[in-house]
Amino acid sequence: TFVVISKGKDVFRFSATNAMWILSPFNPIRRVAIFVLTHPIFSFVIITTILSNCMAMIMKSTPSIESTEVVFTGIYTFESAVKVIARGFVLESFTYLRDAWNWLDFIVISLAYVTMGIDLGNLAALRTFRVLRALKTVAIVPGLKTIVGAVIESVKNLRDVIILTVFSLSVFALLGLQIYMGVLRQKCIRNFPDDGSWGNLTDESWEAFNRNESNWFYDADLQLHPLCGNSSGAG
Repeated sequence: TFVVISKGKDVFRFSATNAMWILSPFNPIRRVAIFVLTHPIFSFVIITTILSNCMAMIMKSTPSIESTEVVFTGIYTFESAVKVIARGFVLESFTYLRDAWNWLDFIVISLAYVTMGIDLGNLAALRTFRVLRALKTVAIVPGLKTIVGAVIESVKNLRDVIILTVFSLSVFALLGLQIYMGVLRQKCIRNFPDDGSWGNLTDESWEAFNRNESNWFYDADLQLHPLCGNSSGAG
């Protein structure tokens, strides 16, 4: 392997084998790709593109907004092409797909071409995956990638604490559900009459009696039907 230090003092490591089986580390095309990839302006352009793309996605969809999708997809494709030429694709260490963050790039670009070239019909929900483009920022900024990686490792170490917390919250959630279920969610109704005016007490007659608003308790002062619950202190 070999390393390249950018003007921003960021260290980039590359495989010394031929990229795409034909581009050696001293190949002019690969050297240009490495220069572009490690240049701070390249990162700035990609980040600006991602932010602009996010702004376009939150705006109301119009033909002009949808037409920008081709431009953004073209820029992302150029970015991936530069990375593949500079690093290689997948076979060796430090190549394009050996970085898990580049999997996201590959998926986003693939879905972009799928949604552009095919009438999705019922699969139009695939367009929602465009929001994943915001995560591309992590792969562009080396410092941000380090922070996110540290957070993920911290979460892994806290898995026992997370499991205990979820279990405790589940117990209290079930307890609250059993205690307060139905409280202030129902109407108070009269007792079912015994004089036979509503017939025999069956599930159907009880349901009809409950749904009849004339049997609901009405507060004349408030001029509304107060909310009640099944528990004794609910109302």
